[in-house]
Amino acid sequence: MKVLIVMLLLAQSAAIAAERPEDFAYGIPIHVGARNALYEIEIPLAVYRSLTRNDLGDLRVFNHDAEVVPHAFKPHEALEAKPGAVVQLPVFPLRGAPSDKIDNSDIRIERRSDGTVVSIQGLAGAKRQERRLRAYLVDASAVKLPIQSLLLDWEGDSDGFLGTVRIDASNDLNTWRIVIDRGALARLSFGGFRLNQNRVELRGTAHKYFRISWPDRQSALESLTVRAEPAPRTVAARRVWHSFNGSAVPGKMGEYSYDLGGPIPFDRLRVELPQVNSLAQLQVLARGKSADEWRLKASATVYRLRRGDAEVTSPEIGLNSGGERQLLLRVDQRGGGIGAGVPVIQIGWIVQKLVFAARGNGPFQLAYGNSAAKPTALAIDAVIPGYKSDAQFNVEPATLGEPVTLAGPGRLREAVDYKKWLLWVILICGVAVLGFMAYRLARQVSQAPPQSHSSDKSD
Repeated sequence: MKVLIVMLLLAQSAAIAAERPEDFAYGIPIHVGARNALYEIEIPLAVYRSLTRNDLGDLRVFNHDAEVVPHAFKPHEALEAKPGAVVQLPVFPLRGAPSDKIDNSDIRIERRSDGTVVSIQGLAGAKRQERRLRAYLVDASAVKLPIQSLLLDWEGDSDGFLGTVRIDASNDLNTWRIVIDRGALARLSFGGFRLNQNRVELRGTAHKYFRISWPDRQSALESLTVRAEPAPRTVAARRVWHSFNGSAVPGKMGEYSYDLGGPIPFDRLRVELPQVNSLAQLQVLARGKSADEWRLKASATVYRLRRGDAEVTSPEIGLNSGGERQLLLRVDQRGGGIGAGVPVIQIGWIVQKLVFAARGNGPFQLAYGNSAAKPTALAIDAVIPGYKSDAQFNVEPATLGEPVTLAGPGRLREAVDYKKWLLWVILICGVAVLGFMAYRLARQVSQAPPQSHSSDKSD
């Protein structure tokens, strides 16, 4: 029995042994500046590609003495804020001869004292009989927030439209600068689909006036109306983008598979079609590993269309990944699919930040990749006292070096848990010993001689 107790204690000690950097597949040196209590780093793509857990549970920060230091993951920043109301903007056509320059400074403009445009006359060098629509002046002086995008609508183009616009911005109507050089516009019918691309992204431009023009050889935008979308009050979190090449699935027309290499927490997907003038509907499916079933994540229409020098591509697809490592594009084959070639995809994800306490001596090291590791991250307010309050501790940024190999890729495979099996063996042996002891005791009881009873008989 003493031997059994000793074995149990040894197994328990082995199960709770301290982790070391050598328990993980790879590591990255962390470079810190002046001595500070808390530092933060951004988790790079190399880490995601060597993790075995979707929750980043097999990731640690070690100090110089190979001790694990406390760490936590910062919550994602706000992705967006409630947008402001769309505002209809006053629009004034600029007419002139083909030889007139759009930036001719002789344009005569009347304004009120608050800067609002009330009237405008055409390009100075144009004769009345030569005038044609060359551009528009847009008055955005009443919009007090930066403008995220302009929504353009125009008349005509019964046979479709595909072109570009140039947008210049000014605050005084004298000095102009280009904010969009080749903004794509489209209004097309193609293969039974309808495409209306009328949004031009300005990404938070703050100017009072805009001038919208187009190449001379392009059709004019007749009866243009312009609406402004104010930028969200909260800045969107920064995303990281990475491209992946795929392969056609054998025997499956219109299916293309992609291996991401790890549980990357992406929420945006771009699909780059291999051929111009392609448009199709597709489904995006995902799974964790090859043995799992595909699960539908999103459906979208993707396109890549060109007319002249203008090319329009489909916008990003929003979806939520659950740590899936494989993606599948399933293209609808009606209309011929996308033709020859394999699409290239780009995934985008919000930068994840890790905060750690600089306990002990440096240098510090980020270690990752261990199929047997369990999560050890703390809550963010346990590492940063007063998180999201005026009294919170200052967190300094740290930088990462180049990845190095520690235990190697063998740690990424499902390893045999010898500690667990040792505990089971000890428990089974213990039960067997107890059973044997009970058996021996039962035999001893059954083999004991019966007691003799004598009684005196009297006549």
